Amino acid sequence: MWTSHPLSAWPGSLSSGLGGEWAGWTKKPDNSSFWPSDARERVFASLSQQYVNAGITPPSSLAKLQVHSTRVVTVGHQLVIAGGPSFFHHKILSAIRVARRLSKGEEGTVVPLFWMASEDHDWQEVSTLAGETDMHRWQPPEAVTPHPVGRRSLEGIEEMLAAWVEDLPDKVMAKDVVEEFQKSLVNGEPLSGLMRRWLHRWYGEEGLLVLDADDPALKTSASHLWAAEFDGSGIHSVLRGSEEMEGPAHVRLNNVFWMDEDAGRHGVVKAVDSNLWEAGGVEVAKTHEDWSVWSKANAAQCSPGVLLRPLYQEHLLHSLAVIVGPGEWGYWHQLPRVFEKFNMSFPSLRMRDHGVVLTLSVLQTGWSLADGWMHSQEWDRWVLDRWLDELGPALEKQQAELLNWQQQQREWIAHEAPMLEGPAASFRAAVSKAWDQWLVKVRRSLKGSRAKEWAQAQLAHSSLVRDGKPQDRWANWHVLSQGNWRSWTQAWLSDEVGAEAVVWTFVPTEVHIERTEQNSAKRN
Repeated sequence: MWTSHPLSAWPGSLSSGLGGEWAGWTKKPDNSSFWPSDARERVFASLSQQYVNAGITPPSSLAKLQVHSTRVVTVGHQLVIAGGPSFFHHKILSAIRVARRLSKGEEGTVVPLFWMASEDHDWQEVSTLAGETDMHRWQPPEAVTPHPVGRRSLEGIEEMLAAWVEDLPDKVMAKDVVEEFQKSLVNGEPLSGLMRRWLHRWYGEEGLLVLDADDPALKTSASHLWAAEFDGSGIHSVLRGSEEMEGPAHVRLNNVFWMDEDAGRHGVVKAVDSNLWEAGGVEVAKTHEDWSVWSKANAAQCSPGVLLRPLYQEHLLHSLAVIVGPGEWGYWHQLPRVFEKFNMSFPSLRMRDHGVVLTLSVLQTGWSLADGWMHSQEWDRWVLDRWLDELGPALEKQQAELLNWQQQQREWIAHEAPMLEGPAASFRAAVSKAWDQWLVKVRRSLKGSRAKEWAQAQLAHSSLVRDGKPQDRWANWHVLSQGNWRSWTQAWLSDEVGAEAVVWTFVPTEVHIERTEQNSAKRN
């Protein structure tokens, strides 16, 4: 079924962190630190109320937050429809496995917690859902207004899900997705409410807690973070002039976004030739406000940008570890000095697990993780190179005979007609060029002489890469697992793998393989 490989097996640049048992970590989790009781109780109260409002019985792990020694392993992500691309699940499964592993060590009770990035306003990032043959897209109402995605209504999602289900080999495969949508619709919930239901359905039994930090009480507790951004002592002032200022995430002068019920979510900027802070052209505050008072009064409308979110998150959670993807790994490393400035402990970061499903056509090409993720032209060249290698003995014999003939010609010229060395050299160069051109034509001819194999190779590539993105960035978890996501979950959470980050490969059953190949053919 699933097979684990070292993190180094993943093609492309990944930070390996510590080695051995702690591969993929920035540092070992520090259990000498603690979760302050006021922050822990505040999070417990918010979580409890959110589950009550949803009418959901929370995971048993929620009660564990009342124990002072309990810690969390945190993983966050944008909201995604119907589970979205598979790497969304890879991150969550990594968090659950790490929490379980750490709970067995000296770290004490550790529970996994999902941080819903419900305030992100880029709905296009969560609007696409892959089926077996097509991509299905959600177009929300008021799409041009940058409303926080978590607050958006479910309008239009039902039609999208219906089309997606029709694009599945087994129409009951996504029963859980549709059932939770109907519950959320009846309860009048926005997208954040539906996301909680899906996550609880998939991972509630595994102890995953789901926190929506778009909560006035939680934001008020972090008012000093908002105040620092407005009074000029925030992230920008700490990083100004440093290497981190040029990191992967843009460091804004003010890293707060302002959320307006009508206008949506906009970045806060200084108005030109004015003493005003504004967002989306709307006045937010004056630059000489008493920021301690102002930030408490307006905390509910303050939303953290990409670099401020880790500070807000850790102000509340004091995570024992945070599961991140490659991009997050980069921008979190811009922040250690900022954490120090606010007297906050910088958490252990752990690279998420990666995974790929290998279909029959992929196996037949001989592709492996070490070969990397290729664009179509690179893939075609790679396939033809392998086929040329298979023809190697015959071609090598022909080339050897050609080289031998050229050597004989040199010897004859040297003895019989030295004055012809110049023309002979030109002749040999022309022959060498013709040989190279001949090899190009041989490569092209292989596409026709091996038409069936060439078609299979194209199917293989389409199952691995689409629009330049590797499989786990677009392929839906339900579709890849063919509805067997529960058994896949158990495989990922196996005790046989420790706390280190790993790369998983999966070879499906023959039935799954056959169905995948058929639908890839339809798509192409």
